[in-house]
Amino acid sequence: MHTLGKHRSVLLTSLLLIVILILISSNVGKERNFNPLQTIIIEGLSPLEKAIVTSKNSVIDLWNKYIYLINVRKENQALKRMINKLKEENNQYREAIMANIRLEKLLDFKEKVPAPMVPAQVVGWDPSTWFRTIIIDKGIRDGIEPNMPVVNSDGIIGRIMQTSSHYSKVLLIIDPNSAIDSIVQRTRARGILEGTGGGDCELKYFSKNDDVREGDRIVSSGLGGIFPKGLALGEVTKVKRGNSEMFQHVKVRSSVDFTKLEEVLVILRKPTSLN
Repeated sequence: MHTLGKHRSVLLTSLLLIVILILISSNVGKERNFNPLQTIIIEGLSPLEKAIVTSKNSVIDLWNKYIYLINVRKENQALKRMINKLKEENNQYREAIMANIRLEKLLDFKEKVPAPMVPAQVVGWDPSTWFRTIIIDKGIRDGIEPNMPVVNSDGIIGRIMQTSSHYSKVLLIIDPNSAIDSIVQRTRARGILEGTGGGDCELKYFSKNDDVREGDRIVSSGLGGIFPKGLALGEVTKVKRGNSEMFQHVKVRSSVDFTKLEEVLVILRKPTSLN
């Protein structure tokens, strides 16, 4: 019985709506104003219809914005990928330009030194705390032998310490085990340049009567049979004279920046003097 009553209500409602529509449409074109029944129907149904249309438009607008945001997000992702690619390419170009500048300096230096040289890349640093050394990618097969000088356009880097077929270990001049006979370029006074283990060197056995000042350039003397004469070693940064001591304490900053060392030259035999 309950189901039958429910169906009757639906049927009556449907019939009522049909009658209302007939009443509205029957007067179309006959009167300029709605009759009372039409007015009640229009006033009652129009807000609902307006709400439905507004809701529909809002849903469409929201959907369009959602699609737009998805497209914008995809475009942003594509632009980010393009920017990252361009940044990487720009970085590679910058690296190539800087490498070219360093190589040009090496070539200019090589032309000034009358001796055969082998260019090499720095491929590693010795992690040991006992030595300050680097590893280069040239060895016995390239004609490299122990005690050959290693330089770049800024000056002396060190000497070959050990070799294998394809690699060599270089003892840097800032290592405490390094000792190079040196002279003050301005006064020609002599001393032995030794590494301190840090980033600088010390000019030892330098007589307290010899003239040396801050800013003086120190170069190799050519004695000792390893390093050619006249190659840059560094610049004096501090001079200390003791009243009761025979020698002066002279601090020297290396002319080579070891923190930026990438390419080097190995001198295969001792060249003639550069002075």
